[in-house]
Amino acid sequence: MTPITTPPTRRGMSARLSDTDWEAVVACCTGIETWSARSLISRKGDPLDRSLLLLDGWVGRHVPGPHRDLRELVALEIPGDFVDLHSFPLGTLDHDVTAMTDVRMAVLPHDKLRALMQDRPETALALWGQTQLDAAIHRYWSFRVGALRASGRVANFLCEMHSRLMLADLADPTGFDLPLTQADLGEACGMSAVHVNRVMRELREGASCTVRDGRVQIHDYDRLCRIGQFEPYFLTFGPDQAGSA
Repeated sequence: MTPITTPPTRRGMSARLSDTDWEAVVACCTGIETWSARSLISRKGDPLDRSLLLLDGWVGRHVPGPHRDLRELVALEIPGDFVDLHSFPLGTLDHDVTAMTDVRMAVLPHDKLRALMQDRPETALALWGQTQLDAAIHRYWSFRVGALRASGRVANFLCEMHSRLMLADLADPTGFDLPLTQADLGEACGMSAVHVNRVMRELREGASCTVRDGRVQIHDYDRLCRIGQFEPYFLTFGPDQAGSA
């Protein structure tokens, strides 16, 4: 772990914290840790005495099956997200946490968070709000896989990641970087990699978007949203923000 030399940038979901709440959270950080791509950060059931704030890179949450080669990707975290804040009250997680890319994360020991919440109940409420946003995203993933057909699942996923990355200043209206394999997309959307490839071809030929070489190029955002039946309210966007990404 390396010491923090400059305060972490507040962006994405953590940008919803007030200035004073953010300063209080940063004061709890004891250092920065890095992980290489595809490395295991924590395993299901491990005792945890700290939570992590993602600064750079992408992190995935996987629920493992009875065999280690069987798993399901149930969430993706991007810069500005608290990766495992809910481990603070639980002391453990019911899933694995994996670095999808090279990542940098700020470390927040649970004893410091406990003292912070006792001293600043308003910050405790703000951090609870972060876990509720996280839960809303989980519910939306369940909706996507359970209610949408193949093309809708992929389109919906791409719209979600575009909206979240826009909040983190990591996307623009024309597209965003997507450092995932087709197998990753298949896990996220409940499909095989072959099926994902077929759907991406349909989206490209339908002039909605092109996914190539780790980059999503959006040709028609409104059309992509219609295919994916995407509405960003689960990210607590107001009506004036919906579709504005």
